[in-house]
Amino acid sequence: MYSYGAFGRADGAIPVTGATMAQLLAMQAKIFVLFYAILLAGFPAAAQVVLKEELKRKFETELHRVDTAFDGVAGAQFIDLTSGEKTSLNADTVFPTASVIKVPVLIEFFRQAEKKPAMLSERRNITANNRTGGSGILKILGDGTSALALEDLARLMINLSDNTASNIVIDEVGMANVNSLITSLDLKQMKLQRRMMDSVALGRGVDNISSPADGAAIMARIARCDLPVSRESCAKVRQILEIPQDAHPAKDFIPRNIPIAFKWGSNDGVSTVWAIVNQPGRPYVMSIMATYAGDATATVRALSTAAWTYYSRLAEANPFGTRVLR
Repeated sequence: MYSYGAFGRADGAIPVTGATMAQLLAMQAKIFVLFYAILLAGFPAAAQVVLKEELKRKFETELHRVDTAFDGVAGAQFIDLTSGEKTSLNADTVFPTASVIKVPVLIEFFRQAEKKPAMLSERRNITANNRTGGSGILKILGDGTSALALEDLARLMINLSDNTASNIVIDEVGMANVNSLITSLDLKQMKLQRRMMDSVALGRGVDNISSPADGAAIMARIARCDLPVSRESCAKVRQILEIPQDAHPAKDFIPRNIPIAFKWGSNDGVSTVWAIVNQPGRPYVMSIMATYAGDATATVRALSTAAWTYYSRLAEANPFGTRVLR
């Protein structure tokens, strides 16, 4: 027989009455409810991550499908400027740049102009000696009949991809200085190694080169104004890149009212595009490079279209993918 004192049983054990058992069961139930509430609270975020990862996986699958159907070699990198997330296809492979190498030339031009502001308005004669072929309009001018300010030549270098203007600007700023700038930006594969339309250098295998990753990186730096120039000069670089240009397969799927900081390039067998696409709510960078190509038009268009579709869906939807009217 157990005897009870004022506060419990004589053996020290706490008596379990019906009321006490009910209290213990109620407390246990509260603990389970709290545990599952904490567990379930994380499900929406987890579901959101899973949904976005699946969408990105399909984007990557589409990039690889386009590449597999291409008769040449393609590479690309896209950077989500909202999250910083990168999506890549052969992004570290070295490709010929064609005219997109003019982007670091433009940056170096404005970097030097900050130290020598007068150079922006300095004029250079267009002569038979400095005219060259390929893209642009200066090749049709007379010998010594026209002179243009260096800043205008820089604009023609980008907007019309004018090779005569490009060579004049390259000679002005110095090829070694452009490469020093590229190195300072921590771009590993990009290099300016020849002037425009130098067929002799091309025949020796000397070409201007970059990886898609480096192309995306330099455009992302322009987007962030993370350059060794003032914000005013950075704004000028972007403004020149955003001057409306002719139609291009990389822009076919993008609405005309969307500003794009854009530079394209092409040589025989080569097609390249570096750009900042100001997609409302989800701006992104694209770097597409193709070589050994018969005709890269459809491939460049398809890679750009896949990116626009992916980032548009992220921009238009809530975290669960439901499209939201804006």
